[in-house]
Amino acid sequence: MFGAKLTGPRQFELIHRPAPDFESAEPGSILVKTHRATICGSDMPYYLGVHGPSQYMAQECFPAHECVGEVVATHSDQFAVGDAVMSQPDAFAGLGQYYMARDWRSVKIPNDGDWNKWVVAQPLGTVIWGMRKVGALFHQRVVVLGQGAIGLLATQMAANLGASTIIAVDPHPYRLDVAAATGATHTLTHTDESLYRAVNEIVQGQGADLVVEAVGHQKETLNTAIRLVKHSGTILAFGVPDENVYPILYSELFRKNAHLITTVTATDMPKDFALAVQLIKAGRINVTPFVTHEFPFSRLKEAFDLFHERRDGVIKVMINYDQAE
Repeated sequence: MFGAKLTGPRQFELIHRPAPDFESAEPGSILVKTHRATICGSDMPYYLGVHGPSQYMAQECFPAHECVGEVVATHSDQFAVGDAVMSQPDAFAGLGQYYMARDWRSVKIPNDGDWNKWVVAQPLGTVIWGMRKVGALFHQRVVVLGQGAIGLLATQMAANLGASTIIAVDPHPYRLDVAAATGATHTLTHTDESLYRAVNEIVQGQGADLVVEAVGHQKETLNTAIRLVKHSGTILAFGVPDENVYPILYSELFRKNAHLITTVTATDMPKDFALAVQLIKAGRINVTPFVTHEFPFSRLKEAFDLFHERRDGVIKVMINYDQAE
C-alpha cells in the first residue's frame, strides 16, 4: 500500500509498505481502505517538530485520525465488509491506503460517496463530547475563542443547545463569515485589550456564562477565557496544549468561583460519533462550508503547509486517497 512517513519537521516521505497485518488483529478490529482524511490542529505539533522526534519518526502513516473509508476486512460483529465508516485509526496512523481501527472507535456513515461531508463527524463527535460536560445552554451568553473547525462546530452546538448570545472570536474575517452564517449572533476580530471592552458591551457587563477556548498551542487564550468568564461561569478548554505547564491567572479563576473544564478525544465514541452523523444527516449541523481545500495524497506536504499557514481562506483541508498521484 502507499503511505507517508514524517522524517523531520515539515518533511514527509511518500512510501510503499505492507498493509497492516489483519490476520493477527484483536477481536473487534476492522481494516479500512481510506478514501479521505482531514488535517486536525492536533496533528500540527508533530508535523512542525514541536513534539520530540522520538514521538513520530519511528512510526509510519502518522499523524492522521480524522478518516473515512470502506471496511475491507473485519473481526467485529458490528461491521461488515463494504460498510462505509468514519473511524479513528489505531495510533493515529491514518496516512496510508489502509489502516486498522477498533469497532468502538468507529461508526457507520451513509454509503453515498460524500466522504467530504461525513469525515467532519469525527471533530463534531469530539465537540459533542465536550459540550455534554456543560449541558443545555438556554438563554446563556457564550464566547467561542477561535473559529477553526472545532470552534465553528462549538458555535453551532451552542446555538443548538439554546444559547441566546454567541460571540465568535477569530482574527480571520472569512471564518467569522462562516460563524455568522451558522449560529453566531456576534463576531469579533479583536485580539488585544479591546476584546474585553467589545465583549463587555455585548453582554452588558454581565460576563460570559460559558467561554469555549478552541485555539490552543499557546498560553494566552486560556487567560483570555478566565478574564471573560463571569463569576461562577464555565470555561471549556478544547485547545491542545504544547507544553506541560501553563501559567494561568489562577487567582482570578479562583476568586470568580469559575469552573475550568478540559476536554479532548471523546471517551464515549460510539454514542458521540453516531450522534454527530445523525445531526449532520438531519441538517442540524451544517458542515458544507468546512472543507475548503482538497489535495491528492501525493501533495500531502502542500496540504499540511496550507493548513499551518492559514492561507487562502482555509478551514479544513481534505486529503483525497482516491487521487494518490
